[in-house]
Amino acid sequence: MRNTPGALIATLLLANSPAKDRQVITLLPGANIQGFVDGNPENTTFVLSPGTYRLQSIQPKNGDSFIGQNNPVLSGAQVLRSFLRQGNLWLVTGQNQAGQRNGSCDSQHPMCMYPEDLYFDNVPLLHVASVAAVGPGSWYFDYPNQIIYFANDPTGHLVETSVTRSAFSGSAANVTISGLIVEKYAVPAQFGAIGDQYPGPNWTITNNEVRLNHSGGILLLSGGTASQNYVHNNGQKGFGGSGNNILVDSNQVSFNNWAGFDCSWECGGMKFAITNSLTIRHNFVHDNLGPGMWIDTDNINTLYESNVVSNNRGGGITHEISYAAIIRNNTVCDNSVSGPTNWLWGSQILIQNSQNVQVYGNVVETPPNTAVRGSNGIGIIQQKRGSGAYGPYLAVNNSIHHNSIVYRGGVSSSGAVADYNQEQMLQTGNNHFDYNTYHLLDPNWYHWIWGPGVRFAGFQQESHGAADASMPPLCSTLYSGFNPTHSAHGSIRSVEVLHRVQQP
Repeated sequence: MRNTPGALIATLLLANSPAKDRQVITLLPGANIQGFVDGNPENTTFVLSPGTYRLQSIQPKNGDSFIGQNNPVLSGAQVLRSFLRQGNLWLVTGQNQAGQRNGSCDSQHPMCMYPEDLYFDNVPLLHVASVAAVGPGSWYFDYPNQIIYFANDPTGHLVETSVTRSAFSGSAANVTISGLIVEKYAVPAQFGAIGDQYPGPNWTITNNEVRLNHSGGILLLSGGTASQNYVHNNGQKGFGGSGNNILVDSNQVSFNNWAGFDCSWECGGMKFAITNSLTIRHNFVHDNLGPGMWIDTDNINTLYESNVVSNNRGGGITHEISYAAIIRNNTVCDNSVSGPTNWLWGSQILIQNSQNVQVYGNVVETPPNTAVRGSNGIGIIQQKRGSGAYGPYLAVNNSIHHNSIVYRGGVSSSGAVADYNQEQMLQTGNNHFDYNTYHLLDPNWYHWIWGPGVRFAGFQQESHGAADASMPPLCSTLYSGFNPTHSAHGSIRSVEVLHRVQQP
């Protein structure tokens, strides 16, 4: 064992350590965490004392655990202290960080593919494409000349810029990460501040707060478990990953995609791809600037259960070009708030070019429609998308039953639409809606669509459905006290105050 400044070292027998002593290293702020990982055997527990650990990038060994005491902070940002004045702007020189670029941006965030950010009092400024575009609330990075420009007066403010790529990475198996605040990492798009691009199998990530990172918060691969984390205000999305037997349980995921990634590319609360036996349950996914839950490409045996998915700018739950899934007992409401939706895009629950999906026991609610707001209920869409790992990407053998669907406006619909092989999908594809209950402001309004030009009032498409004009309490009252995260982590104000794209 090493005994150097920055660490207190003890060895004890842990209850979960199989038949041998498990070494425990207690670290203090200022410690080189990777140095202690390198200098100790596998299956070591590292206890992080309270405080801030800056610019740490950790590659664990097999079986290592990283446990926080009173929520220590792992920060990928350095504090800026030396500023120069140039006209109306402030500048900082000697900034040579330049990480991996990736992604596609929306029109109001042209530099989202650059992973570096500038923070004023824990709020990221808008990264603009030229010095001339810099104004209050924005900044520019002149990478060739290593200069950061901004307009906000730094006097009396905490000014930081992200430097380090990720907090935890590497192929080690059976890693545990718990009780930490992980923030302000310059992680590239599609990767995670915890996990980076290729974490090892069977990581357990629990009771952390993951915030203000440029891209994703947490990325999981096979056997990974994420539970009771608060994953919010990350630049692209909260969760991502792929692999077998992944569990995402009792997390709160909110206010992600402030960096302005194009959601037709990838953004939102969570997006997984190429999974087998992915379970997503008991999560509260809300107010993300993109879809809530988006499962895309060759996923099979997926379970979405007992989640609350609400007020996300994109759709609620989307199961796209994938296979067998169960979507049950979720509350999915007030999603797709960015404007009117045509066809069946913007459904609260959408089966898109996917087969063998059961949707039941859900409470689905569309927001009140105005001239600039609209969404749909439960939809099935079929397009020409080819084939994948388990057969063609066709919308067949899907059953939507025993759900409660509330329409608070006259525009929203449920049903099925296709622009490819319509007859097969609509008539012989074995897609069924039945035993659902609809609550409508007016039972004579059209809320059903079944292919081109075929619309139904009320529940007339179903053999055993029911409809009434009795409006239940607003969906928001169903989850007003719901918070699956049992962490004592302190909150941080929403970063959208400076440059969130305004709702139309």
